[in-house]
Amino acid sequence: MRIMNDPEIISTEDELFRETHYSRYGFERTNIYGLTLLDSRQPTCLERQPEFPSHRFDTFPIITNDNNTRPEPLKKPIRHLLSASASEVVAFVSRDGYWNSLNIGLGLEPGKTEIIAVDAIEVKEKIYLCVAVAEKQGNDEFLYNLYIFEGKAPFLEETLLYIKDISQKIPLPCPPMQISHIQTNKQEEPVFLVTAMDGQIHVFSQEKNNKKQFVESSNLTTSFPIINQINDRRIRILYMHIYDQPNGDKVICAGGQDGDIILAFYDKDGREISSYTTRIFSPITSVLIFQPRVSKKVNENDVLHLVVTCAIELAIVYKCIKKNGLAKSRVLPQSGNYDSVLCSHVMDVDWDGEHEILIGTYGRQVLIYKQVSGTQDYNILWQRQFAYPIYRISHLDLNLDGLDELIVTTMYGVHILQPNMKKARERLLEVLQHVDARKRHMYELMLEWRHQKELEKAIVFES
Repeated sequence: MRIMNDPEIISTEDELFRETHYSRYGFERTNIYGLTLLDSRQPTCLERQPEFPSHRFDTFPIITNDNNTRPEPLKKPIRHLLSASASEVVAFVSRDGYWNSLNIGLGLEPGKTEIIAVDAIEVKEKIYLCVAVAEKQGNDEFLYNLYIFEGKAPFLEETLLYIKDISQKIPLPCPPMQISHIQTNKQEEPVFLVTAMDGQIHVFSQEKNNKKQFVESSNLTTSFPIINQINDRRIRILYMHIYDQPNGDKVICAGGQDGDIILAFYDKDGREISSYTTRIFSPITSVLIFQPRVSKKVNENDVLHLVVTCAIELAIVYKCIKKNGLAKSRVLPQSGNYDSVLCSHVMDVDWDGEHEILIGTYGRQVLIYKQVSGTQDYNILWQRQFAYPIYRISHLDLNLDGLDELIVTTMYGVHILQPNMKKARERLLEVLQHVDARKRHMYELMLEWRHQKELEKAIVFES
């Protein structure tokens, strides 16, 4: 399968990304909630295979010894990718110079089961994989279940390939939608949130007296009133984003099937600072809170924006939501020209320190928008057409070379796109020249300061 380029938009030499690999799903197609990222401190061990990148591991080929040889956890977590098709989950495990693909068998029967959504989190060196599944019955009806798998092994690959050995099955009352997770400052255990078609956000946490069992809980609704508000109004949420700020504050936004947008701010102690609601004439397909500048640090003056994508309208950017709530917005031009917009993402695609906005459409387009300098408007920076509808967009450093790959999941597979190495080299040289010029300037200032001090010592004051 090949990606089609639009020569009128950008030349091949100036392309921001180039596709390096396409991984087709082994069983049928995926769903729009079938992609998640996993940050893990578990070390990895599997070497690069001769058939890379096409090779997939179905079993763990290394037999580890006892716990005395268990490697130490990594100092910093590494990001990996998990993608689900109808009945299997494939993990893309990041390694130095390459990545490994793992077929995570969950015991689901192809043709009779369909994975609707997937989520994963690592807590206390243990990995939890949460999967929402529709299981077909003989009378063409479906049963809906939530499977929660957990595992902990010396190496990440071993954990994932054997994670189905410990699992729990929880019946769901209606079709589920998105799965997300949250961790409060008061609770280190994982909490999974499942949006569903009954207008409820179902919250699952571990039992106090039995940490191996997850049960539906109402404890989180007292910490975050937005969940109570949604459940009381029976808003069928299609997508929810929980934005964790480094200082412990949280921002939660949810978008509903009937066009509801609910936004709430919470401090690190769980107290609600403010909340906003509005409704637009379209189902909400994704919401995304982001900080325009690329930084891991936070201060009170940092602004946050919100991207909202719709099924039958243009994509919208709500500006400075801390100050303005949902009052001020901008539309992304031409975002409604390619059928429904299904997903959104942000990434610094040109390494200028500012996030660009990416959207994917049912009309098979990925569009990247850049804010026009000195204005509040956006223009299309880059555009690509794929063979199938775009379900999700993400990015991570899969081969650990310091440059993030762009991940695009379509209806039938995962596309891995590498950034333009020529542009990356040019940008790196610009930064190095800037650093060198700054060092020279500081050195010249230091010499001038020393010279000034020497002159002061040489002055003889007459009495």
